Amino acid sequence: MIHRVLFSFGLLAAFLGSGCSAGEPGVDTTGGGPEETPPETEEPPPDPGNSVSCKLGLLAHEEGSDGAVELSKDGLTATASARVQIARAAASHVGGRWYYEVTVDSLLGDTSWAQSVGASVEEVAFTAGDTAYMGALYNTSGTIASGGDGSTVIGGGAESAVQAEPFSTGDVIGVALDLDAGRVYFSKNGVWADASDPEAGKGGAEILVVPGTGAYYPVLYLADGDVMTANFGASEFAGDVPEGFLPFAAELEADDEGSCIDPGPAGLPAPPAPVEAACEDFSSYQADPDGTTELHILGIYERGEGGPKAAVHVSRTTEMVLALSSYSFTQWTVTVDPGAQLQGIVLVGHEPSRVTAPSGIPISTVIYNEDGSRIEAGYTWPNAPGGIDTPDLIRSVEEITGLTMTSFGGCFDGASFTVVDDQ
Repeated sequence: MIHRVLFSFGLLAAFLGSGCSAGEPGVDTTGGGPEETPPETEEPPPDPGNSVSCKLGLLAHEEGSDGAVELSKDGLTATASARVQIARAAASHVGGRWYYEVTVDSLLGDTSWAQSVGASVEEVAFTAGDTAYMGALYNTSGTIASGGDGSTVIGGGAESAVQAEPFSTGDVIGVALDLDAGRVYFSKNGVWADASDPEAGKGGAEILVVPGTGAYYPVLYLADGDVMTANFGASEFAGDVPEGFLPFAAELEADDEGSCIDPGPAGLPAPPAPVEAACEDFSSYQADPDGTTELHILGIYERGEGGPKAAVHVSRTTEMVLALSSYSFTQWTVTVDPGAQLQGIVLVGHEPSRVTAPSGIPISTVIYNEDGSRIEAGYTWPNAPGGIDTPDLIRSVEEITGLTMTSFGGCFDGASFTVVDDQ
């Protein structure tokens, strides 16, 4: 079970003590017969908001033998000749609201876990079935998930997964990707799953879209013999584009050959945390201020050279709570400068750890156990490989403390960290 000591939401509150415009047509004054009107056109003028100015196709990621994913000449149809094959769009978006469709031309196998349509960042696109809240998938069995535990809501658990209608050969899957609100909506043949409504922001699967999470790509997962065709807006959609959404290929720049240019998988740079660290792979993120008491989360996987010891020094003078996360046992030592206002420490780990801190600072301990909880560790922003789930860690610590994260910083093997004032 999860052990939580001292820091409940209420206890923390008690401890803190609070809380060129067209003109009118000219008039012919010379006479000469009736006024002529221009002939009507059969086609309405194009909507510039839905224009697609570049060619966007798919790229194959081949898990199997060479040539296991074959792409059509226009790059929009993917055919798999081996099990568990993946193709993604050749360009991505960071932010915005986008729509695209995938037609299921053929499903020859019955491998639902490997047959999905969705979107994800490049880092997790190639781990079939586990998007770690950095993408969302709709598979042939009808399950929609955005997390490795089958959840559609960050921190929601497997019971919150949405069960939609299964899809098969001949169906058209619509995807509305809201990268401003962090939600993904799916439709089958024009009907939105689970009564969701992308225009109203109702339902859908939750994804992580804060700066630093990377750019999102449409992705297709295929089994042996499957054929799927993507439409990013170059041709007419089968369904209606939700109001406020644009074709996925819209607003992308074109190269000299007319192909869409990919802004790259890095996405927006993450604002760095007010933390200095002694490690080579340090990654961090600082959120916008939210409240007077700050929550700073620091994480490592394990300590290597020098034994299982890690030090944290606090020189920052704002009121704060510090959360320390490690996968393996770690002996943490926390020191503070005069004027520092460290209100408490949350200790989180897969294995029990210890912390030495100045007297009078309350400590809460959260230990992963075999009850299926995923509150264990996080050491990379925005997420770590291998199932170490940074988003779940953050939301768990926020729940325990009743605070919103101010910053995250971590590395695989970090000897020391210093929490500093803003530069």
